[in-house]
Amino acid sequence: MNSCYYPGKELSLDESMVLWRGRLSFKQYIKNKRHKYGIKLYKLTEPDGLILKFRVYAGGKDAQITGKGHVEKVVMHLLEEKLGNGHEIYMDNYYNSYILAKKLLEKNTYCTGTLRKDLRDNPKEVTQKVLKKSENISLFRDGIHIGKWKDRRPVTYIINQYRLHT
Repeated sequence: MNSCYYPGKELSLDESMVLWRGRLSFKQYIKNKRHKYGIKLYKLTEPDGLILKFRVYAGGKDAQITGKGHVEKVVMHLLEEKLGNGHEIYMDNYYNSYILAKKLLEKNTYCTGTLRKDLRDNPKEVTQKVLKKSENISLFRDGIHIGKWKDRRPVTYIINQYRLHT
């Protein structure tokens, strides 16, 4: 696909389930998906849904992406041909972390998305801050913007695309 088609600047990384009711050693269960049981796929897509690359999650059987840093390995695998080209990757909190945003920024690849508050390396001064309705907090570190905003519930986000100019 890389030799005949080059995607736009904006890309998305997400996971999905392929319905599977039979026996399979790496069948997954994800409670918030429409098809709760099946084969889990990690996908790199364009905004219109065109799948550029995917990876089947085979559990512990896939030595290339299992173990410590599993999610980061998946992201780097899916983006390996796209790194260094200035792409903007949109990801949810399953993938995003401060460490990953830093690594992508070093490779001239930008990421935007929500951030989980419970990851060890995410800045606690933002993720643990208790906010009142309509309050926000921002932190700029190493070219990465981490913020939190509260409406009905708090939303923590990360962006590594924009620099703080002083």
